[in-house]
Amino acid sequence: MSRELLHEVRDVLRAADAIASEREFCERWLGKSECYMRTLRFSQIEPSADALATVSNKLKYYSEQMNAKDAQHLKELSMEFERLAEACWTSIQTTARRKWAAVA
Repeated sequence: MSRELLHEVRDVLRAADAIASEREFCERWLGKSECYMRTLRFSQIEPSADALATVSNKLKYYSEQMNAKDAQHLKELSMEFERLAEACWTSIQTTARRKWAAVA
């Protein structure tokens, strides 16, 4: 699920012209190497909590910046960024709960 969420975030950022490539997404939005998304796909693994937290924080920051502007299209994009930021945190929490519940 988290991999699909990162794909959605990447696609929204690309549509908003916030990124030009997957490489840029990995490096500037996830704080990871340029091949991070490719590695996730190839290895069939989920993204790290660090990557999700980093992108969530950045989405939240830019959501707040855009929401402070008067332009309606920025306010709408701000809401989309906020939704994605929350989805990233939900994914982190779900994974964490699954880990500790399995041990308990």
